[in-house]
Amino acid sequence: MSEAARLEQSFDHADKEAFDLADVIGQATEAYQSLDAHHQFDYVGPTSGVSLTGSPELMVQLLDKLVDNARDFTPQDGRIQIELKQAENQACLLVFNEGSALPDNPDTSIFSPFVSVRKGQEEGHLGQGLLIVQLIADFHGGRVEARNEARNDIEGVCFQVTIPVDHV
Repeated sequence: MSEAARLEQSFDHADKEAFDLADVIGQATEAYQSLDAHHQFDYVGPTSGVSLTGSPELMVQLLDKLVDNARDFTPQDGRIQIELKQAENQACLLVFNEGSALPDNPDTSIFSPFVSVRKGQEEGHLGQGLLIVQLIADFHGGRVEARNEARNDIEGVCFQVTIPVDHV
């Protein structure tokens, strides 16, 4: 059984709880930097105050998949920026990495199962990471998008996850 199928089955038993997404994302970003000396990780956003009802563990899994994907496409010593913004009733999580662009082929969805645009060293990759990101975003009532982007004259890719937040 695939990781995505196991994840979907676990949604039936997942308890949703109130948690602070900013705290979860900030702690995870610190952990990524301490575990990966070959990339620069930057967190931009609040340290607290983004209330969400859902699964903090699943949100960490979503971020892990996005960061793993970013690391695969970011050159050594390259930058990965994790950003969290809140606007009205939505939280917006962005993961930007410098490196190669997304393909221009509109017929291929990178969020579909078994799709991978890796070349060379990643042969045999199952292409389920971004599908898992999509499933977790859906579970939280959100959506995920990807686009090519330039930040400060650095070309790369940005994944954006938008999720409804709680009103406090």
